[in-house]
Amino acid sequence: MKYKKTEGIIKEAAEYFANQAQLQLKAKHPRTTIRANWKRTGNDWQPVNVEKKKVRANYVASGNLVRSIKPIADGLEFGIEYDQYGDAIRKGRKPGKGIPVSRMHEWTKMKKLRPRDLQTGSFAKNTPSNRKAMGYLMNRKIKHFGIEPFDFVQMPRRVTLDKYRANIAKAVSEDIKDNLT
Repeated sequence: MKYKKTEGIIKEAAEYFANQAQLQLKAKHPRTTIRANWKRTGNDWQPVNVEKKKVRANYVASGNLVRSIKPIADGLEFGIEYDQYGDAIRKGRKPGKGIPVSRMHEWTKMKKLRPRDLQTGSFAKNTPSNRKAMGYLMNRKIKHFGIEPFDFVQMPRRVTLDKYRANIAKAVSEDIKDNLT
């Protein structure tokens, strides 16, 4: 059987789904920021004076993930594909596990983050040892608090299905009628 009308609607739905997922990442959403001072206890560090705040921010660092989202329309199925680290955004990171040091270094370079002097708050020299220390401090925070997940696929999938469900059913019906005659 051939489903020309259905496949056309499916392709349209896949493109809409990809567009909605991109918009979901670009939109500002409530996120939790955590500031903490750290105190050494034995061989470990423990946070003290933890301050959590809600801010509104998007989930775009470099734009690579947004640009990587592509529609997939294969026969009667549709979806999206995106870079592998999109799964890290969707699942977050549980406390207890840090980020690979090389990835942290790449990310801080891409975001053009610079180390700060902890006593004065002014920017420190951008030396390899200062960058390494900054990466260690950031990773320590991630290991302790984790990173909250953001499922940027769930709502666009629901919106796309709600919008195209009737059109897909109608197209399938018409294709079946056309194939029977």
